[in-house]
Amino acid sequence: GDGAKPRPTGEVVETVNGIRRKRLGGGDIVVSEVALGTQRWASADFNAPDEAACAALLDRAVLGGGVNLVDTAEQYPIPSGPNSREGLCEELIGRWCKAGPGRREKLVVASKITGGPRSVSSAKRIVAQCEGSLRRLGTDYLDVYQLHWPARYSPQANWGQSLA
Repeated sequence: GDGAKPRPTGEVVETVNGIRRKRLGGGDIVVSEVALGTQRWASADFNAPDEAACAALLDRAVLGGGVNLVDTAEQYPIPSGPNSREGLCEELIGRWCKAGPGRREKLVVASKITGGPRSVSSAKRIVAQCEGSLRRLGTDYLDVYQLHWPARYSPQANWGQSLA
């Protein structure tokens, strides 16, 4: 290694508008204790927030609050549909970032590759999926990239179904 002393995981680094931000692992990424989860944003569900409402959530939480962590995935929104195709949540976040200077730098973007043997069958496939997320987000980096729900044997009775 470079001899740098690891920093304590979970260390409170700062508080912004009353929301604590903690170190993720022993590195430089600092995340708010509160995150915006985007799974149902702009989804085919009857009560899903549309893009304008999602942008307003980002404005309030990120620009006006202390939230910096946004959780998304290549597979979102769920449930998807003809006007709510998979990948739309990443695109929506990307458009929000482009709407004002410095917005991307205010976010810690955590996205996910869909688990299962088809998507993670090779390093080449993982790189291709990651590049798709980067393209939809309109950025050249992700802060956190995760494997989404790899234990497919766990039951998910309502996975992807509408709340209607």
